[in-house]
Amino acid sequence: MKKLNYLFLLIPFLLLSCSKDSGSSTTPAPSYSIQGLWKTTSAVLNGVEKFGGTNTVKSELNYFNADGSFSTQSYSDTNFSTLAGYSTGTYTLPSSTTVNINANAYSPSNTLLANYNVTSQIILISSTELQLKSLNYPAANDVYIKKFIR
Repeated sequence: MKKLNYLFLLIPFLLLSCSKDSGSSTTPAPSYSIQGLWKTTSAVLNGVEKFGGTNTVKSELNYFNADGSFSTQSYSDTNFSTLAGYSTGTYTLPSSTTVNINANAYSPSNTLLANYNVTSQIILISSTELQLKSLNYPAANDVYIKKFIR
């Protein structure tokens, strides 16, 4: 009987000490944060580039802060010195593939130009790149894709 008791004590130990060997290893997908400073590299509206070149906005800084606040500074030159306009507001991440931005856009002289509430699909995110796709923005049936780098 004593040997049987030892056997019952040994079985849980053996079960807990065995490791599961499936023969294949999986690496968890990296998780990147939208938080931080992003520089716009492209803004395409319905297939037409609206950033840089002969467009009004030639450089832009976007801040996604840890507290959920959001701001953008748009410049009419490439060295971030002549402010063309700015936005302030908030952002939320309802899922790992969606970002909601609610902000007010202002002129350089602080005149309110517009309020926007945009839901964008995160189509690419890495440690150095971010791409957002917005449908029906700025108007119905529009497709707006913005690309950023850190």
